[in-house]
Formats: sequence, C-alpha cells, structure tokens
Amino acid sequence: MKIDQWIDGKWRPAAGGTYADSLDPSNGTVVGSFADASLADAQAAIAAARRAFDMGAWAQSPRLRASVLLEFANKLEIRSPKVAELLTRENGKPIAQSRMEVALSVAELRYYAGLARTIFGRVLEIEPDNYSVMAREPLGVAAIIVPWNAPIILLIRSLAPALAAGCTAVVKAAPQTALSNAAVFEALAEVETLPVGAVNMFAETGNEGAKELVASSAVDVISYTGSTEVGKLIMQAGA
Repeated sequence: MKIDQWIDGKWRPAAGGTYADSLDPSNGTVVGSFADASLADAQAAIAAARRAFDMGAWAQSPRLRASVLLEFANKLEIRSPKVAELLTRENGKPIAQSRMEVALSVAELRYYAGLARTIFGRVLEIEPDNYSVMAREPLGVAAIIVPWNAPIILLIRSLAPALAAGCTAVVKAAPQTALSNAAVFEALAEVETLPVGAVNMFAETGNEGAKELVASSAVDVISYTGSTEVGKLIMQAGA
C-alpha cells in the first residue's frame, strides 16, 4: 500500500519524491508507505486552501457545505470496515475500538452537516431605532494537526466544524497513522461537489510542514491535539 498526499484536489507524491513506512506496532512489519512531505508540500497545501477560501463559493454557501459533509459521512460509512481494520493495524488498538471510532466519526459528520445550515447571527434592538447586529463568519484557513492515538475521530472533530463554519483546511496527519487518515480522505475525495483545494492533507516524518502551518500568515486558526509543551510553542509561533 502506497499513499500520496491530497493537495489541491489531487493525490500527488511529495515534492521530494520520498516515501516513509508505516509500521504495525504489534510486530514491526510494514503496513504501507506514505508520501513524506516537505516544506514545499505544506506551502502548496496552504496556498490551495487559501485560494479555495478567497475565490470560491465555499464560505458563502451553507447549502453546499451541508451537502458535502453529508455525502462525506455516507462515503466514510461505506468504507468503515476497511478504515477500522487499517486503523487497528497501524495504531494497535482493538478492532472494536477502531470500529467505534469510525462510527462516531460518521455521526459527527452528520451532526455538523445539519448544523451547517443553522449558523445564525443575531439582531437586538438596544435602543429605539438602534440595533446591535452580530454575524457569524468563517475565519479562513484552518490548520489541523492530528495526533496518532485517536487519529480519525480527532481529525473529524476538528475538520467537520471548521468545514461547517465555512473554513477551508489543511490537515497534517501523524506519521504513525498517516495511512488511516489517508483512508478517510479517500472517502472525501469521492465527494464530487467538494471544491478543489477546500481540504488538503499531508504527513511528514520531520517537522518542516508543521512549522509552516503554525507560522504562516495565510493560516487563520489552528487546531492541535498533543502535549502542553508543544501547544505552548504553537501558540507562540502563531501569535
């Protein structure tokens, strides 16, 4: 099994052409390989997400976002046995836990598909003929850094609300579970109405891409699950 990265609506190899192995933690055998991203790949993913947000209809169409999220859920549900099996091989958790994680992810996508069309603002009359207007608008490009321990549900719990709100996204998968995240993106790639560049994904064995994600001025919001120490560094870099 060899998996490329999903950038600007296409599966493509890393800029350097390198791949890294993902290992079964129970016996050390190779499960498959993934494109080992570099700084150039992260920059390409960010640029694609920026274009999709600034120039496309994604941020302005709750109807489109709801439709994409619902179809994403349906596609992932069809693939759920394969995804759960791959998650167990790559992560090492019991198959029952993997099946539950995928099922919860499908439910999460359906929840946010419904929520996407009900993100309302508010108007209050604060004095006669004076009104306070609150509008909810998407922030822009969301960087989502996914951990290895629950890589599917923690991906979806950040990605689904970001997409429902109208953001575009760049996902950095953990190298230990890059194949599992790619399997989720294979379901997303089948959604024909997903705008090109709205969602992008790469994985890396180094940290050049992650550093670019948290420091880039083209990224507007960061979702990170991991250690407090690294979280502090991300806050500093993104300030």
